[in-house]
Amino acid sequence: MDLQSFRSLSAAILLALAVGCGSPPRTDAITAQPSVDPSPASDLEAPLSRVSLFSADRAWQNLQTLTEIGVRPVGSEGNARARRYLHDELGKLGLEAESWEVEYAEGTTSAADPTERSAAAVPVINLSAVIPGTRSADRLLLVAPFDTKSSEEFEFVGANDGASGSAVLLEMARAIVLDPLPYATQIVFVDGEAPFFPLGTEFGYQGVGRTGLAARIEQAGITGVRLMVFLNRVGDADLRIARDLMSERIYREEFWTAAAELERDYAFPSDAGFENAGIDHQSFLSIGFHRIVSIVDTRYGGDQPPGWYAGTADDTIERCSPDSLETVGVVVLEALDSISQRLIKIDQFSGTSRAGAVPASSPEYQQEPATITQDDPYTGAERDAP
Repeated sequence: MDLQSFRSLSAAILLALAVGCGSPPRTDAITAQPSVDPSPASDLEAPLSRVSLFSADRAWQNLQTLTEIGVRPVGSEGNARARRYLHDELGKLGLEAESWEVEYAEGTTSAADPTERSAAAVPVINLSAVIPGTRSADRLLLVAPFDTKSSEEFEFVGANDGASGSAVLLEMARAIVLDPLPYATQIVFVDGEAPFFPLGTEFGYQGVGRTGLAARIEQAGITGVRLMVFLNRVGDADLRIARDLMSERIYREEFWTAAAELERDYAFPSDAGFENAGIDHQSFLSIGFHRIVSIVDTRYGGDQPPGWYAGTADDTIERCSPDSLETVGVVVLEALDSISQRLIKIDQFSGTSRAGAVPASSPEYQQEPATITQDDPYTGAERDAP
């Protein structure tokens, strides 16, 4: 057999072996694997966090309602209407709201003109409600004003200064009710934040509601209050929160960290210089309470404080933004969660319960689940909130 014939025979034998004795068809690697749920983990339903529960639309509706009420100086009908609105909205969250008058001066109505009232006859009325915590009755205080300054020259509706903080705070309350923090949250709407001048007094009054809150904190004991966050002037469409020198540094920086994590640091810039946000904490410092953080935009129009629109007739909702309200709301909620985790570790390390702390199983916390309702913006009928 010549070489060429040998090669042809070898090729034929190899071909026969490949056909007759070959391996069975290869099973597809995917079908050979154990059966698994093809749905990715991200598609699985999970409870919403309070940050994701915050609604810019709802916060904006709150701001619209407060500004539509109009001017809200101390003792006015507008002031009373704004307080009733906030009271009713807290009730819809299943919360028991308390109105309490602040004592701040002595005086009577004018004998010459009974319509003129001295300071003591002009009521300054704060509004508060408590959301139980899952771990402790120690409180985190969230505070915002709802009043406006009085002006004889123009109508000051205070969309940014006087309404924006309350609009955000009311929506934050809804998110916290649905997903409570470890510590109790006390929502406080303070009156008398803006200047007012009873009986034409030249010096006037300002920050009266906060002073009354400080007195209450002192009476109840400051050890039961772990932190206070004050919100005002947070609606500016060009939002830049001031890094307040008067705020407690450790807690203040948690808000900047939260903003960076949420990619909202355009409103809490990391390179922001330190400045005085203009919020007088003296009434709290005088009782030994220092754990305060002010969330305030000090520039309302332009680059220099207080800004072109501050304190003018131009402080209207048209110069505010729902994105700004949302940014402040979610950053504060995220920071409160981080701060709460820090406080839990401190409590665990100390090995003792803080004043007023009670377990979540305590009868104090055995409440009916809150049913949250909201007026339909189109029909005015009450409906279940999503």
